[in-house]
Amino acid sequence: MSGATPSLAQVLTRRLALIAAAVVLLNIAAVGAYYGSDRRELEAEAAAQEIERLKEALEGASIRDDAQARALYASHPEAYAFALVDRGGRVLDAMNRGLIPPSATDIYADNWVTRLDTPDRRLLITGHEFSGRSDGLRVVFVMASDPAHLLRRAVLSEFYQHVWLPILPMALILIGASAFLIRRGLAPVADAAEWARALRPGAVVSPPPSARVPAEIADLVDATQRALDRLATALTAEKRHAAEAAHALRTPVAVLVARLDALPPGETTERLRADLAALSRTVQQVLAASRTDVLEVPEGTAVDLRRTAETVTAALAPFAYSTGIELSLTLSDAPVTAHADAEGVEVALTNLVENAILHGRSGPVEISVGPGPVLRVRDHGPGLLPGAQGHLFEPFWRGPGAVPGGAGLGLAIVDRLQRAQGGEVEVRTPADGGCEFLLTFRPAPRPTTF
Repeated sequence: MSGATPSLAQVLTRRLALIAAAVVLLNIAAVGAYYGSDRRELEAEAAAQEIERLKEALEGASIRDDAQARALYASHPEAYAFALVDRGGRVLDAMNRGLIPPSATDIYADNWVTRLDTPDRRLLITGHEFSGRSDGLRVVFVMASDPAHLLRRAVLSEFYQHVWLPILPMALILIGASAFLIRRGLAPVADAAEWARALRPGAVVSPPPSARVPAEIADLVDATQRALDRLATALTAEKRHAAEAAHALRTPVAVLVARLDALPPGETTERLRADLAALSRTVQQVLAASRTDVLEVPEGTAVDLRRTAETVTAALAPFAYSTGIELSLTLSDAPVTAHADAEGVEVALTNLVENAILHGRSGPVEISVGPGPVLRVRDHGPGLLPGAQGHLFEPFWRGPGAVPGGAGLGLAIVDRLQRAQGGEVEVRTPADGGCEFLLTFRPAPRPTTF
């Protein structure tokens, strides 16, 4: 997958946001269509807004000289004009009076709008009487053209009043509240998904989430739990069968080894001895593999890695000597403790040392402990083949030119043991050749002092 899959809550929230955006756009389209189809109404709205600006700039019976409202008429003398007229018909203040027809100042209606066609232009004329005044002051506004885009301002004002102000905040509140409710409502579903993601092959299955979930999700969780129970039962049976088979083979293999000692020396006898040694290692590896799936490290467990390294080196020294390989062990003076299982550490280190002896050819195999809870096994063989590093820990994988007699389980068992103990296994290729494997463990907990 190229990216992370969005959660159900994210999908629903995004769809809700799209719906809210569509509602806002539809309202914008409706307002735009309304005023686009009714220019007369739009012109009246633009004139009303300009009269309101003039009203705000009133000072007594005239417009303040420094008012911003006068700038429109000074900048566009051929397009806009206004006049302030008292009850007696006297013009008290005006700008661009030549645009105003004489009859317009004689109309005494409270609010009126008219349009007048002249030979060279069409005039929009509107009047308005200011309320709350004793002198009956009224204003006459004339618009011959619209270079200042008063009509556009009127449309934007309508958008603000009918879309941005009432609808957009409500849409945002709706999206936020719905997103909160969606996430809260889907929290049990998210818990069930987290439980499913935590499932691992061979790991202890934790109980499903106890929170109330929708019926469909509950059925899915129950079906998954039943399937896991059946798989766990089948897996346990398979592990038991493999362990029982490997355990049963140990006695016949030991008998065969003893009987080989009674045969006369010769090439055939030595080949049989080598084949039995390989078979014995395979049986031991199958037993070790069956133990890795049930390996648990209790809290407070501490293993001295120096002692394990000494035990493994002493046990494998005869095998190394018989193949012409020199074993060396480097220990630190102080104990090196790790939070691990003693038998698991011994099996993992044994597999690595055996692997180094078999593949190290004639060079020495070096075992070292530390610094820190780390075991190192270094050989001086041919090193890793190209492309082998990605398959080293796969069960039954054997590289080209591998030593005959192996089953391809040793490194896979090491990897499983380390993961079961919370540790890691790492392979490195030194500059001077060979391979170096590192077993890293969790530090042992320090004893509590009082």
